This record gives sequence, structure tokens and C-alpha cells, in this order.
Amino acid sequence: MANETISTKCWKEASWIPGLNSQNVLEYFCQKSNPFYSKTCNNEIAKMQRLSPAQLIHMKGVEYILLHVDEPSNLMIIRKQQRHSPSHVVPLANYYVLHGTIYQAPDLYHVLNSRLAGTLFHIQEALDKTLKMSRYDPCKGHYWSFDPLTPSEEEKLRKRAMLSVSEKGLMI
Repeated sequence: MANETISTKCWKEASWIPGLNSQNVLEYFCQKSNPFYSKTCNNEIAKMQRLSPAQLIHMKGVEYILLHVDEPSNLMIIRKQQRHSPSHVVPLANYYVLHGTIYQAPDLYHVLNSRLAGTLFHIQEALDKTLKMSRYDPCKGHYWSFDPLTPSEEEKLRKRAMLSVSEKGLMI
């Protein structure tokens, strides 16, 4: 599982699925076979010492809490957080349980990276189409032509773009 990214990693325990609900989802998440669960967290310590879940608020360290439940869609969100005091916690990660399968929610970096990559792809396509419509004539100068390029004109345009890019050291 070391080569898996957060977008492909998930975990499920089939024996729990039929009875899984908001009252036992945290216990389901805290299974030792769950790769997202840290065996050194406060939840595990409280379970071994037979403390009530309410005692977690007074412990310092990493803990897991049930953050949100949406019964109609069978979606539950669990947060991994670092507790510094009863009133101060720092979120570390979010996990969502959807129909019994646990996934790690992407962080802001991964969301923005994905969105920017998609945006840049479409900008590149638009610029490529625009480049095909741009013409130059020594008498007219630069102008736009919306007529389709002939194959020889398209090849000249491609070579001109490659030469321009290699001279400037830019990537298109």
C-alpha cells in the first residue's frame, strides 16, 4: 500500500457493513486493520484503559472524532486531530465513510493541484486553437483568419511555435 495515493486507498470490513450507523462508526473506524487508524492515538489508549469516550477531551495527543453524519446518504465524516488542551485542537486529516468504505479526504494541496491541472489543460487547448487562427503577412502584418489552415500552413505554424518556445525556454 506504500505506492497507493490517497485517491486510490480505501478500507472496508464487510462484516460491519449491515449494522453500521452513526453510533458505531467510530468503533468501526478504530479497527486495528484499518490503515488510516493510528494504533498510538488517544482513542486506543482510552479503549485499553476502559475510559469513557468523554475522557478524550482531557487527553493530549492524536485522536479521532465523529465530525458529521448525513443519514440519508449514509455519509459520515471522521476527523483526525491533535489535541493540545480541552479547548484547542488542530485538524490533521478528514476521512469519510460512505456505505461502509473509508476514504481519506484530499487536502487543499491535492484539490487545488487537480483543479489547476484541469484548468491549464483547457487554457492550453484554447491557446492552441487561437494560434491556428493567427496569421502574418508582410503587407498586412498580423491578422486573424477564421478559415481552416491547410496542412502545409499548419506545419509551418507548428515549427514557428516550436522555434519560439525553444528560443525563449518556455514550455507550452
